[in-house]
Amino acid sequence: MGKFSSEEIESQYNLIKMILAEPEKYRDAINAIKKDIAYMPIELKVKLEEENINL
Repeated sequence: MGKFSSEEIESQYNLIKMILAEPEKYRDAINAIKKDIAYMPIELKVKLEEENINL
């Protein structure tokens, strides 16, 4: 697995935060993220944990 740039991590992080802000509207996307969390870059997982964002 390749390294991810901080811009990519920040972009993914912001997208997840936006999706979680409206869980009713993005329920399918949230469920897809939950399924793919094992493949998420470690840097993104750490950033989400630091912000206490749980999927």
